Amino acid sequence: MTVLTRPRHRLVAEALSIARVWCAGHSIDGAPALGHAVEVALKLGEHAPDAPAELVAAVLLHDAPYFAPPAEDLDATLTARLSPSVARIVRALETEHQALAGQGEPRTRTDDDWVLQASAADKIVSFTSILTQAASSHDPHAYWHTRRPFLARLPRFRSFHTQASAHLPHTMTAELGRLIDTAESMTARIR
Repeated sequence: MTVLTRPRHRLVAEALSIARVWCAGHSIDGAPALGHAVEVALKLGEHAPDAPAELVAAVLLHDAPYFAPPAEDLDATLTARLSPSVARIVRALETEHQALAGQGEPRTRTDDDWVLQASAADKIVSFTSILTQAASSHDPHAYWHTRRPFLARLPRFRSFHTQASAHLPHTMTAELGRLIDTAESMTARIR
C-alpha cells in the first residue's frame, strides 16, 4: 500500500489529475515529468507512510510553477482546488529551486517539516536518477562534465541534509545522506 493506492484521498486524486494535465509533454532529466512527480510522492510515502493528503498533493504538484499554463493563477488554483497548504509548499519548493539555480539566497528553512519532507523526497529521487545515469554512462567523466551545476550544488545539498536531519524521518535522512556521500565519492576527482 502506498500514498497513491486507491481509494485515494480527494486532495491526492485532484492533485494527480492536475499533474497529469500540467505535466503532459514535459520531461525532467529525460523522463516524463509526471513520472518524476509520482516517484517523489511514492518516495515521500516510503519514508512517511502517514503523510497528510495535503503534503502528498503538494509533492505531486511540486513542479507546477514550471508546467502550469502561463495564464494560470497558480496560487488561486492550488488554493481553491486543493488547499492553502498545498500552494504554500509548492511555492516554498519553487523558491528553493530558484535559489539552487542561482536566483536568490539558498537557505534551509527548518520551521516547516512538510516543506523539508517534500524537498528531501525530491532530492532523493533526483539524486537517484543522476547517480544511476552516471553509473551506466560509458564515459563517467564526460557525464559529470555535463552536470557541472549539480556538482557545484553538492555543498548546498550537504548543508540541507545537515540542517534538515532533525526534522525528517530517520530513514529519509539516512537515504539522502547515503546518496550525497555517493555523489561526493563519485565526483571527488572531478570537482
